Amino acid sequence: MRRCLLFIVAVTLLVHGWGQDKKQNPFGIDVSHHNGIICWEKVPDVEFVYIKATEGATYVDPMCQRNIKGARAKRFRVGAYHYFRTTSSVQKQFENYKKHVKKNDIDLIPMVDVEECRKWSTVQFQDSLMRFIQLVKSYYGKAPMIYSVNTFYNRYCAPRFNNFHLMIGRYGSDEPFIKGKGTYTIWQKSQTGKLSGIPKNVDIDIFREGVQIDDALLAK
Repeated sequence: MRRCLLFIVAVTLLVHGWGQDKKQNPFGIDVSHHNGIICWEKVPDVEFVYIKATEGATYVDPMCQRNIKGARAKRFRVGAYHYFRTTSSVQKQFENYKKHVKKNDIDLIPMVDVEECRKWSTVQFQDSLMRFIQLVKSYYGKAPMIYSVNTFYNRYCAPRFNNFHLMIGRYGSDEPFIKGKGTYTIWQKSQTGKLSGIPKNVDIDIFREGVQIDDALLAK
């Protein structure tokens, strides 16, 4: 059965032009309620999953716990992410994430999703993001990975955060480009992946060549 599922993944990736990456690099997905109600029993084997948990100071993704439970039942390596808002205090956002993401529920380091900078200056944004990172590191034991799309990251985050693990969204054949010294850990290569058990298109994430999942584990 396992060989059959791996074959399905390989065929799916080949059709969408990802086959070469799967052979070389750990392959995974990230999901939220936007992907619909996932039937985890039918999802082919992937090597890791990042699941949306929280957003801002109060929002909780309605599929968070269901997705964590389902992905863990499949023995996928699971991580959880927080969507960072510039309209809420850093402390309250961290408390929201901590309340809904238990240490024992995740295998991968937490992740913070940064895609908007509306009410703060760039300096305020960076200082606030750094404070959130420090809170996560103090509680979970390791600094979180940072997710952003390539253009936003280079405009608002680089090079100050280049030493952290980065998941960068850049869709197509060109790899992410990080301004300054440093590089990405995971490349979010596509938003239009199709996998059995997931009703809607899913993000496809691939570790950079030479980087292993062990490098992003919460505990080794």
